[in-house]
Amino acid sequence: MPLIKTNDAKCRDCYKCVRSCPLKAICINSGPNNIQAHHARVLEESCVQCGHCTVICPQKAKVVKNDLEDIKNLLSNKSITVVASVAPSFPVHMPLPQPLALPGLLKRLGFSQVGLTAVGAELISVEHQRINAPESEISSACPAVVNLIEQHYTHLLPNLSPLVSPVIAHGRLLKKQYPGCVVVFIGPCIAKKGEIVSDKVKGAVDYALGFKELWDWIKAEAIDLNKIENVEFDGYIPGKANLFPAKGGQLLASSLSTDIMDSGVQTVTGLQNCIDLLKNFCNLNKDQMPKFVEMLACRGGCLGGPCGITENDIYSKRQRLLDFYSRNTLKTAEKTGAGTTPSLPATDLIREFESRKVILPVPDEEQIKSILMQSGKYVPQDELNCGSCGFGSCREKAVAVFRGHAEPQMCIPYMRKRAESISNLVLNAMPNAVIIADEDLVITEINPAAVKMFDCQGKQIIGQRLDRLIDPTEFQVVLKEKRAVVADFRSLENGVITRQIIFPLENMAVGIFADITKEVTQQGELLHVKTQTIERAQEVIKKQMTVAQEIAGLLGETTAETKILLNQLIKLMED
Repeated sequence: MPLIKTNDAKCRDCYKCVRSCPLKAICINSGPNNIQAHHARVLEESCVQCGHCTVICPQKAKVVKNDLEDIKNLLSNKSITVVASVAPSFPVHMPLPQPLALPGLLKRLGFSQVGLTAVGAELISVEHQRINAPESEISSACPAVVNLIEQHYTHLLPNLSPLVSPVIAHGRLLKKQYPGCVVVFIGPCIAKKGEIVSDKVKGAVDYALGFKELWDWIKAEAIDLNKIENVEFDGYIPGKANLFPAKGGQLLASSLSTDIMDSGVQTVTGLQNCIDLLKNFCNLNKDQMPKFVEMLACRGGCLGGPCGITENDIYSKRQRLLDFYSRNTLKTAEKTGAGTTPSLPATDLIREFESRKVILPVPDEEQIKSILMQSGKYVPQDELNCGSCGFGSCREKAVAVFRGHAEPQMCIPYMRKRAESISNLVLNAMPNAVIIADEDLVITEINPAAVKMFDCQGKQIIGQRLDRLIDPTEFQVVLKEKRAVVADFRSLENGVITRQIIFPLENMAVGIFADITKEVTQQGELLHVKTQTIERAQEVIKKQMTVAQEIAGLLGETTAETKILLNQLIKLMED
């Protein structure tokens, strides 16, 4: 399974994920044999796994790979040591009565040891002071930022800090402390799920579990959280490294300057802001080039991670982290003493990076124009660049269409215009009269057949009250009772006879009138002919009866039987 996939049954093609993705790593096309059915699909080769699309999708159609069942199976095997590495942002992401209930809760679920990923953050902070760093260094602590540079800004690979991320450092430490153990990272990050299986650092951490997945698990177990006691995390408790999740936390933990006036350091959070800086990174003057850039893909750092549960704003989360650090972590870290700090060989804290850039085809000008024409854009003035399709401009979307990542029909203004055009053609071509009135009985639409039927050529009808044309009683009934009203015969003031049906449409009423004047006239004429026929038949029958009676009198025979037969004939003619 891909790291992030789409539940097609929930996807409603709103393009919100496309609009929110700065890298446009979302594909919307029909695919071969129309398999994709125009639903959103994540382009793994372009996706940096920030996970923002999973948060903003209004239908919750994005599904993240979940290893919870595998973890449960491991925990059920008592011969396996399963160790948890918990991200230091847990106090702001887990809605527990007390944050320090988490270690006991995880042990209740079966984990043998529960440590803090911040230990790994401290390991790389210490190692950072020893390495031969690039002249202008970009932090490699965020796996989404590493993906961004490896896939989209490969010319900046030499600027990446050669250090592993905190979770990889902690995972390697745990593997040494508990030989043969299985390490499970628990945090707010989706990119960690991809990082732990990447070739360069594979094996340090076995599974990654989001806080939301953990919370769903806790709820399914029906654990009474108020009965879980507060306990400390196992192993070493670091100090400032616990502030790594917040903006500027790495600077503080690495003993770098946090002075806002220091141009030698820079802190950037949010994927779009990271992209903006990377675009211009090489264009900066040498004296403007920062010596170290702390770069985090989520807005507000890991406090804005996509796998959290609490819905507090970033500023409230930051304050909560600082409060927890001041009241709990700092005091506990002071008790441990400096001599207990764990260590790893430098080789376990260094990594390499690789270019994973995908070269995409680029259309020429004629191909772009041809694609633009498919959505009704023939001249530059037709290019609205409204962004409703998710792309920044019509030409940008045309490039995506050329690459097979989008469809020409994704243009909402074009599709609306086309839909309105077709509906207007149908309305105008209908032989029956159509009148649409709103809840105030004001005419909103009228077709040419209705204009002719109601003798209102040359008059301004739309916007006028319905009673100017017709008795609105049936329309009122339809709007009030929300049901259709059918009348087989109605005579208008101008002599036109109609058959009509009026039905509700949202907060409007639609009346369709068929002119049956000619049909009714023909029926009247036919009835007149039939009546005259019966009258003539009755005259003939009377004469025949008179003659029959005279003959019967001469012959002495009764006329009763003849009379019965003739009366039956008259009734048959009347019917």
